[in-house]
Amino acid sequence: MTIDSTALTHAPATLQRARVLRIPRSPKVIAGLVILGVFSVTPYSPNATDTQNWVRHVLVPGTGGDSGFPASYYPLPLGPSAAHWLGTTVFAQDAWSQLLASTQATMFVGLLAAAIATVLSIIFGVTAGYIGGATDEGLSLVANVSLAIPGLPLLIVLADYVPSAGSSLALVAAIIAVTTWAYTARTLRAQTLSLRNRDFVEASRVSGEGSLRIIGVEILPNLIPIVAASFLFTSLTAIYAYVAISFLGLAGSPTGSPPGLWNWGEMLREGFANNAVRGGWWWWWAPPRICVALLGTGLALVNFGIDEFINPRLRTSGLTAKAARKAGAHVSATLGLTPVMRRTATAANTTPSTPDAVLEIRGLSVDYGYGDQAVHAVRDCDLVLRRGRVLGLAGESGSGKTTLALAAIRLLRAPAVITEGQVLFHSKPFTGDNPKETIDMLAAGPHRLREIRWSEIAVVLQSSLNALNPVTTIGAQFDDMLRAHRPHMSRDQRYTRGVELLDMVGMNGDRLRSYPHELSGGMRQRAMIAMALALEPQVMVLDEPTTALDVVTQREILEELMGLRDRLGFAALFITHDLSLLVEFADDIAVMYAGRLMERAPANSLFRAPRLPYTHGLLHCFPPMHGKRVPMAGIPGSPPDLRDLPSGCAFHPRCKWALDQCKHDVPVLRSIPGPNREVACWLHRNGATPPLELSLAEPGDVMRERLSQVDIQ
Repeated sequence: MTIDSTALTHAPATLQRARVLRIPRSPKVIAGLVILGVFSVTPYSPNATDTQNWVRHVLVPGTGGDSGFPASYYPLPLGPSAAHWLGTTVFAQDAWSQLLASTQATMFVGLLAAAIATVLSIIFGVTAGYIGGATDEGLSLVANVSLAIPGLPLLIVLADYVPSAGSSLALVAAIIAVTTWAYTARTLRAQTLSLRNRDFVEASRVSGEGSLRIIGVEILPNLIPIVAASFLFTSLTAIYAYVAISFLGLAGSPTGSPPGLWNWGEMLREGFANNAVRGGWWWWWAPPRICVALLGTGLALVNFGIDEFINPRLRTSGLTAKAARKAGAHVSATLGLTPVMRRTATAANTTPSTPDAVLEIRGLSVDYGYGDQAVHAVRDCDLVLRRGRVLGLAGESGSGKTTLALAAIRLLRAPAVITEGQVLFHSKPFTGDNPKETIDMLAAGPHRLREIRWSEIAVVLQSSLNALNPVTTIGAQFDDMLRAHRPHMSRDQRYTRGVELLDMVGMNGDRLRSYPHELSGGMRQRAMIAMALALEPQVMVLDEPTTALDVVTQREILEELMGLRDRLGFAALFITHDLSLLVEFADDIAVMYAGRLMERAPANSLFRAPRLPYTHGLLHCFPPMHGKRVPMAGIPGSPPDLRDLPSGCAFHPRCKWALDQCKHDVPVLRSIPGPNREVACWLHRNGATPPLELSLAEPGDVMRERLSQVDIQ
């Protein structure tokens, strides 16, 4: 298969844009940096005094004048002013300068302690989790012992009995780090135990990478959000501890011996010792307390920015949210609820409903991102799913199949947004308990969608191992689902229903006690199908449910599904890239390419007589089972980049029958001669003569011709 060079033309520019440091663009990070930057400017020396101008001199009663005693004055601090933003202390010192100077020692202790604790937690936690065995037991024992050491009492004892301990910032930071690293180490160990058996780590082992490289390159980057959060937590813990021992007078006074450094705890101690609270001099004691909270807020905001920069999903979401505001789009970011442009949610349906339709998709368009950054994943798609029938949706990976299906039930996550179209669900419960109604899925709220999902529209996802909770038994997951949607059922009834459902898909009811990892791939997929059928839904969305299974198990599950469809009467939207599979089970097939529907026809007609060059290529990617051997041509090139689609028909660079019009004009889906046939191709428009491969007779016409020949004979 050759590579389409046109798709790679703009790759360097795209990569260059992706590498731009985007952290400062985040409002949260900017706010955090501003907060932290405020603490970096000191207008005066914290030890500078001006007894003549920086305090008020109040005459001591009984002195001066006719009292017979020399006049004596005592100082009172000045309130905030333009010269002294936070006023002064009774020692004629600028409170704002002391506050900012105190930040240096406080932050140094916090950051140094966090750095030491983070290094220790990574060394012990990640190493223990990855290596396991005796190493894990030994390192975990060290962590558990460290958890039993009380950090603050140990720090107070050392500061009290060792004269230089409290004034040594490095020693204070080391003590705090040694008594706080174990919490993070245990968290990192648990996450590493989960990551070390992932496929990407196994692939690294197969490629010959050493343990140190796997830990540093494969596992550690996935733990950076946890490491960053623990760094923040340890920093704040160290700051609180340092402020506490300073308030107790154990961190060394700036004027004592050995001299200590200015810090917020020392400011609080001096303020309380000189009756700042009783005197109403709030500018002396309140700002240090506020600064502790502000510093914590600033570190937290910067940590959010680190998360967004490290995690590509968070980074993408933040950028597209900014682009949404720039584009003037008002969308919802509720988890589990795909945002819809407001103009789409209130659009009126002007197209009459198709008879016997259960789900109608009209002109649906889905973007990933907003404005100029948007990637148009689905464009103006129409689909109708009829009751009791299977509609197949085929196409190469990246064509938009799953995006279209999940957008219809609004399960796509941000930055996906539905920009145009309408999705109508015609509810007609099999039981007849509820009245018939038509529900606009794009206008429905979270509560309404929660009622519809699974009870009336169920989904079987591609990876059953990821869809099933790995730490919960199959029976518990059945029980949770039934309890949420059928609250009137008792526990025994829910268990009985679970046994019935497993039996329905050919599994033993005892498997309700099994965990997902105890089942084979085929059994997990059957369990997912049974769970999807538990509430007798009207629509089943099957997103490549058998892709990872062997052909024998695949056929067994599909035959089971079709039998259940005939028995229960639900409609199914079957998504796959395997056209030969769809032909056997689907009633109708729709083919997607580059986010657009390109052909739609009955399954047998599409298989025997395709009208689209892309469909013809998909069908000829499989060797024939009968007849002479022929070379497999496949489809030349690669699927286009949705960010840089070619002009005209998106398939024309790969099409050997492309016309000049195909390079300039985008074809839309239109009816052509044949039973319920539609195609988006210029080869079937404006009097063009399609090639012989795309003009084969309809299967029905061939059958009628053969019958007529038999009658003549």
